[in-house]
Amino acid sequence: MRTMSKNRIAAMILSCLLLLILFVSACISAPEQTPLMKEVGASSTLSAIKLRFLLNEFVVQFSSRTEAAADEIMALKPSSEVRRSALLWKIHAIPASFRSASIEDPMAAVIDSWILSKQIVHFFESGAGKDLFEENQDIALEAVRIIEREIYLIASSAGAKEEGLLKVDQWAESQAMDYPLENLYFGRRSFLESFSRFMDKSGAGAFKPIVQITESVSIFKDLLIMYAENLPNQARWQAELLLIDLKLNTVSDELKEGLSNMADFTSQLSDISQDLPENLEAQKAVLMDDLHREWALALKDVDTMRIDTLEHITGERIAITETLDEELNLLLGQITAEREAAMRDIVAVSLRISEEIAKKGTETTDRLLMKAFWLEVAFALIVFVLVLVGAFVLRRGRAKAV
Repeated sequence: MRTMSKNRIAAMILSCLLLLILFVSACISAPEQTPLMKEVGASSTLSAIKLRFLLNEFVVQFSSRTEAAADEIMALKPSSEVRRSALLWKIHAIPASFRSASIEDPMAAVIDSWILSKQIVHFFESGAGKDLFEENQDIALEAVRIIEREIYLIASSAGAKEEGLLKVDQWAESQAMDYPLENLYFGRRSFLESFSRFMDKSGAGAFKPIVQITESVSIFKDLLIMYAENLPNQARWQAELLLIDLKLNTVSDELKEGLSNMADFTSQLSDISQDLPENLEAQKAVLMDDLHREWALALKDVDTMRIDTLEHITGERIAITETLDEELNLLLGQITAEREAAMRDIVAVSLRISEEIAKKGTETTDRLLMKAFWLEVAFALIVFVLVLVGAFVLRRGRAKAV
């Protein structure tokens, strides 16, 4: 009985540990999503990391298409004003796309990039920039419409539910219409606060990133490297813009004096952009070392807690086993006592029954003997009477004969 109870307790403990291991492994392996991704109904197979990679790829496409369209317009040898507008478009639109993509929550970054794309389309289509490129306006319109279609495809490829995607699309369209771009400097208000209120009406939480620190550093490092690679182009475009402004006499004396230092500034900027990946790698290495140390300490603490827990469980198991043994011994003692009492009662009842049977048997025997005695007396009387009668008859017959 004791061995059986110990085996049962051990089996229960083992089952609990297996369930805990399965639960932890399921939590670790489950794809991670932000609350905003869940609210808009993103596919459960799409993680925040994957969405961030798609967004980084969109930034590359945004930069390439914007630069290609602006260069195509400038290659047609338009007026200085049109060339200046094309340069301003490249200079300010590309950093704006990087700012939108750098929002920590990837779904919020996609939505802000979506709004930016819609604002640019409205700006070149019917807004303040509808005549900036004169007869070459269609080149810019075609490029920005493709960009808007690409960010829409990213949002739809996320596997979002149709009603959730339509709701966000309508809200983004209303924001783009209510807060249009006023010029090519792309001054934009932040939509995070208003979008947070918009999602709160649907019960969504705040923008809570859930990516791990190492993954977040790696992703934003890629974004910074892409932006660093674009810095030399930005410097060149700024120089071209200054030359055009000089030609148009729209720059101040201070800017004219600053042209002499432009070469040095561009060189320093290039050096910084080249050193940036190495600096990021060094910072990443330091951060990873810190993370490894923290991880080792955490594992040590977890191992200590595990040992303490196992010791506590072992002590509880021993105490439970001893308690069960005591209860079992007590129960067996009670059963033995009850059995002895029952046996005594059975023996007493048997003795009473035997005495009663013996008593009843004696009385019955006495009655039978008495009955036999009286039967014998009656039989003797009958025989005596018959003898008397026979003697009487015989005597009378002899008398008649004489």
